[in-house]
Amino acid sequence: MKKLLTLIAVLLLCLTACEPDDICLEGTPGTPELIVVFYDKNQTDTKKSVADLQVMGVDMEGLLYDATADSIALPLKTVASSTSFSLTTTQNGNAVEDIITFNYNPEDQFISRACGYKTVFTNLTFSTVNPLSFISSIEILTNTISDNKNTHVKILH
Repeated sequence: MKKLLTLIAVLLLCLTACEPDDICLEGTPGTPELIVVFYDKNQTDTKKSVADLQVMGVDMEGLLYDATADSIALPLKTVASSTSFSLTTTQNGNAVEDIITFNYNPEDQFISRACGYKTVFTNLTFSTVNPLSFISSIEILTNTISDNKNTHVKILH
C-alpha cells in the first residue's frame, strides 16, 4: 500500500509539474515591413515596374533591392521614429535618386512568451529633403502598419 501511494504521489507531481511547450510557430507574424507599390503616373490604377531599381536604407549597410520591381517591402527601424531610404533608377543613361524619410510611432505588442514582441508602426507620414526626381507623387494608403498583407504606400512615377 505504501508503494502504491508513493507511485500515485510521483505521478501527480509529474503531471502537475508539466508546462506547455514554448514554441513560436513558423507562421506567426512578426514585425511587419512597409509595403510600397509603384504605379503609373498617367494611369494611377495601373501598376508600373521601376526598371533597375536600387533601394538602400540611409545609414544601413548593403542594398535592399537591386532589380526591376513593381512593389517592395522595406524594413523600418524599430528603435527610432523615422527611417530614410534612397531609391535610385536609371533614366536615359543617368542615375536618378530620390530620398524618402518615413516617420512613424513604433509600438511594441506582445505576441506570446515564445515569440516575444512585434513592433507595430502608427501615424505613418513621409517627407523628402529635395524635390523628387523620378517619383511624381507619394500617397499613404494606410497610416498603421500592422501586417504584410496590405499596401501601405503608393508611389506614382
